[in-house]
Order: sequence, then structure tokens, then C-alpha cells
Amino acid sequence: MPTSRSPSRNAKFPPPARRRPYWPLIPIGILIAAVAIVAALPASVIIRVLPRDVRAEELSGTIWHGVAGKLVVDGLDAGALEWRLHPLGLLHGALDVDVHWVKLGMRIDAVASIDRAGLTASAVRGGGPVADLRNLGVPRAWRGTADIALSKLTTDFSRIGTIVGDAKFADVASDEIAGGADLGGYLVRFGGAAGGLTAMIEDTGGPLRVRATVSIDQARRRGLLSGTLAARPDAPQGVQAAVDDIARVRGRDAQGSVPVDLEFTF
Repeated sequence: MPTSRSPSRNAKFPPPARRRPYWPLIPIGILIAAVAIVAALPASVIIRVLPRDVRAEELSGTIWHGVAGKLVVDGLDAGALEWRLHPLGLLHGALDVDVHWVKLGMRIDAVASIDRAGLTASAVRGGGPVADLRNLGVPRAWRGTADIALSKLTTDFSRIGTIVGDAKFADVASDEIAGGADLGGYLVRFGGAAGGLTAMIEDTGGPLRVRATVSIDQARRRGLLSGTLAARPDAPQGVQAAVDDIARVRGRDAQGSVPVDLEFTF
């Protein structure tokens, strides 16, 4: 008799497929859920991670993308802040954010990391009227506009730790100098660390030729500007007279410049 061609038992009943383990998906699911929860948290949660000397008010939005309509730092009105949070920073106990800071006409954008020790910012760009920072240390008599480009800024919210980069100032004037005459523009190049912050200053044109160094003592809230200045031939009469008054006391060097040492408080 011919051999039966009926299918084998294995063909009729194939072995059950091996199940894939699903446990590796559990951490991914937890992470997705955590991100969703964080995204839904109100902006007011940020208060829990702010240092003691910093207060945020008029909060709106979420912790992911929120606005503090008013910041108070060490009792001073420090403007308003908008932020966009990078949630992975929470894994190492910090807030990594893109920030947009506004105080009247002064506006600054930066990438920042904030924790209980303070703030570290990079790619700090912006500017505006310097008079809008009067309650944050700019002397009341001074005016002008600033264009800021810093590569690094650190602070513990009470004093600056490091500041590196440039700030350009235009249309500088002071009610206390030459009757408020225009003093031109200046480039300030920052560098240094806490206890020894310094800045190099040079003019970018205008009635004064300036080369100077500023040293800042944050503990005493004092600064010292040391260098030389000279009035250019086309300087306004008030500027020429102010430089001549200083020269009568300090004299002039071989190049005709007047040495200056000016102490100020902030």
C-alpha cells in the first residue's frame, strides 16, 4: 500500500511562539509617565527649588513652560522671567532652562542651569537702556544703551561668581560729568572670579580716548577704575573742561593722557 502523506504531528501542532519579555519596557513607560506629569505641573512648583533670597511672583503656565511676572532677588525688583524647561536636568537635581528675562526695556536671553547653589548661564545675549537697571546697581546719574554678549555667568544670587564676555555701551552720559554731555561708546571685556572680578575698558569712538581696568570688590560693594583718558580735539567744551580739571590735579603722561583712579560704590 502506498505510504500515507498525512502531515506530521509537528506540522499540525507547531510549538508555541516564545513570548518576548516586556519588563524592559517598564522603565520607559515610567519615564514617559513622569515626563507627562512634570509637563502638567503648575509653574508655582518652581518656588520649591529657588534659593532663600529669590522670590517668584505672578506665576503662570507650567513648570515646563512658564512665566514669573515678578522676580525679587535679595529684596530688589529683578524684572520678569519666561522659561522653557529641559526635563532631563531634573535627573541631576537642577533646572536646565532656556530663559528670557525682561526688566523694563532691558531684555536678556540665555541658556541656564539653576540649582540650590545658584545659577550658571551661557550664551547670554541681549541689551537695552542701562537706566532700567538702576535698582540693581547702576548709578542713577548714568544713561546709555548696552549690547551684551557673555559666554559664561555664574552667581549664587547674592554675588557674581564668574563673568566672561563683552558688553558694548553706546550714547553713554552722566548728569554728574560735563553737564550730561554725550561721552561716546565703550567696550567692556569681563573676566575673573569671585573676590577678583575685573573688566577691561576701551572707547569705541567719541569725545574721550579711554584705556582702563575696573576691579570689583563684591564683599564691600566697591569698585575701582584705573587707567588713562584724554579728550579728543572735537570733544564738546564741557568734556574738554572736565578732563582739564582732572589734569590740574593728576597731571598728564607723555602721550598727553590723564591718569585716573576712580572709586565707586554699587
